[in-house]
Amino acid sequence: MSKYDLLVVLPPMPPQEYGTALAAALAPYHSELEVPPYRDYEPADPNSVYWVRVNKERGVLPDRDGLGWSEIADLMNSRTGSAPGDGGHLYVDEAGHGYHLRTFNPRGRWDGLSLRIEGPRLLHRPDAAGDPRLEKHAYGDVPRDRDLLRGLPDRCDGGPRGLLDFEALRAAHERLAGERHDAWTAGGDAPSAWPFPFTADRAENLARARANAVPGYALLRLDGSWTDRRDDDYLREANAHLDALDPESVVLDVCCHC
Repeated sequence: MSKYDLLVVLPPMPPQEYGTALAAALAPYHSELEVPPYRDYEPADPNSVYWVRVNKERGVLPDRDGLGWSEIADLMNSRTGSAPGDGGHLYVDEAGHGYHLRTFNPRGRWDGLSLRIEGPRLLHRPDAAGDPRLEKHAYGDVPRDRDLLRGLPDRCDGGPRGLLDFEALRAAHERLAGERHDAWTAGGDAPSAWPFPFTADRAENLARARANAVPGYALLRLDGSWTDRRDDDYLREANAHLDALDPESVVLDVCCHC
C-alpha cells in the first residue's frame, strides 16, 4: 500500500459542504467502484506474443503455430472451467480477438483516504488566520525528519484559493532546500522526505523544490480530470493551473492510499 498527496479543486462553497463535494469529486476514481461490464483486451491481447508464448511454456496452450483466438479461448475456458459470465471467461470478438469482461474501475486511483503523518502541507495568508473557510485537521506527533514545514506558522489543509499563499509555500520550500543542500554538502545526511532526489547542483535543487512545493503527487481539476504524471510538464501545468484559479475556488489537500 502506498500513500500520496492529491490536490482537489472544487467550486466555491461554504466549508460545511467540503466533505460532501470532495467525496463526489473523488468517487469516479475509487478503485472499488464497479462499472458496467466492458471488454478488456489486455490479458488476452492478440498482439501479445509474450502472453501466448508464456502459456505455451506453461503447458496451458499447445506448442504449435497457427493457434487462433477461438481455439485459444476454448482451451483456456476448458482448462479453467470458466463459463460465460464468470470473471475469468475468455471471449472472442467479431474480429477474432480475445478479451475478458471486467467490472473493475479502469480509472481507479485510490482505495481510501487518511491523514498524512507529516502534518499540513499548505500555507494560508497570515491575515486569513482564524478564517472558518480554511480546512485544518488535527495532527498528533509528527516525525521531525518527515515534516518539511515543521515549525512554520500559517499551515493548513486547504480552503479558498484566495486565502492560500502558494508563493510563500514555494519560497519556504526553496529556502529549506537550500539549507538541506548546504548541510548535506558540509558532511551531513542526504536530504530525505523530498519528492525528488537531491543532486550536487544547488541551483537545480532549489528550482525543483520550488516547482514541487504546491502540486501534490496528483491533481484533480474542477472539470473532473485527473493528472498524476509527476514530470516537469505536469509540474509546470499544475502550477499554472492552480495560480490561475478563481480566488473563491476551493483547493483541498488530501492524502490518498492505493
